[in-house]
Amino acid sequence: MSEGRPFIPRDKPKFFVLGALAGFIGLASGVVAFASASFGFSLLKALSTIVFIACWAVFFVSWFGCLFGYLSGRYARLTAKPWREQVW
Repeated sequence: MSEGRPFIPRDKPKFFVLGALAGFIGLASGVVAFASASFGFSLLKALSTIVFIACWAVFFVSWFGCLFGYLSGRYARLTAKPWREQVW
């Protein structure tokens, strides 16, 4: 892996990163659910549908938390920090 930018951005709040990752995973599991439904794989469809719903629930909670943080000014002076030290 290159020494450039890390996979998880260090200059974004945790709500933003968690929401983006949950959204992308939710989209991928939705595609898997759609494909498995069209091929008749009922167990895979059920599993990927559960993952889809869970990811989108996390997505909405995270993005509302991120929106509240931006509107309240919590992220006004946000600096690049490691993941464990970054604000929610």
